[in-house]
Amino acid sequence: MKMPATLFKIAALAALVTAGTANAATELVVNGSFENNVIASAWAPASSVTGWTSSASGSSAFEIQKGATQGGLGGFNPVAANGVQYLELNTDRPTSISQSIATTAGGTYALSFAYSGRPDTPGGANSLMNVYWGSTLLTPTALSGNTGGTWQSFSQNVTALGASTLLRFESVGPVSAPTYGSYLDNVSVTAAVPEPQTYAMMLLGLGLLGFVARRKAAAKA
Repeated sequence: MKMPATLFKIAALAALVTAGTANAATELVVNGSFENNVIASAWAPASSVTGWTSSASGSSAFEIQKGATQGGLGGFNPVAANGVQYLELNTDRPTSISQSIATTAGGTYALSFAYSGRPDTPGGANSLMNVYWGSTLLTPTALSGNTGGTWQSFSQNVTALGASTLLRFESVGPVSAPTYGSYLDNVSVTAAVPEPQTYAMMLLGLGLLGFVARRKAAAKA
């Protein structure tokens, strides 16, 4: 029994819609702007932050900040790279934070985030940070945030090796002032290109549309 041309059209359109949806830039990072755990003051320690794991433990495993008081120093502009709050990587010690990102082996992803240094570090020491995608160090030279109260941006395409990839931000300075760390905000990971199954759906849709077109041409002949 032959399938009517109308059904072929519907199947083709469904395939194309599915492909378009799969190709949409879906955000994979949970709480990338650190807005979920609302703080009442200009800064506050936290034992946990939605979506993230800290190398430290206890009530000061994380430190969230907001407002124009960058480490207690006024004039941080913009206040946050996205939203209202941002994270200081060090609390009462150097720390790292991480999140397991759902990925597809061989898939390419766009990673981006905003970072800044503290302007009030004793002796003007730099706030330094390393970034890892799985076991790969993305920053052979540690990121040094500026101390002018503005955000810098980082972006890079990365490849996943499995069904999940650990994204990790590690403080490596200042060693002389371990409670002063890098500021981090607007962390994002999205699929950079269609994954293999998306291409398959697109080809299926185009093939079905071509078949419908040929059937119409044959019927008119």
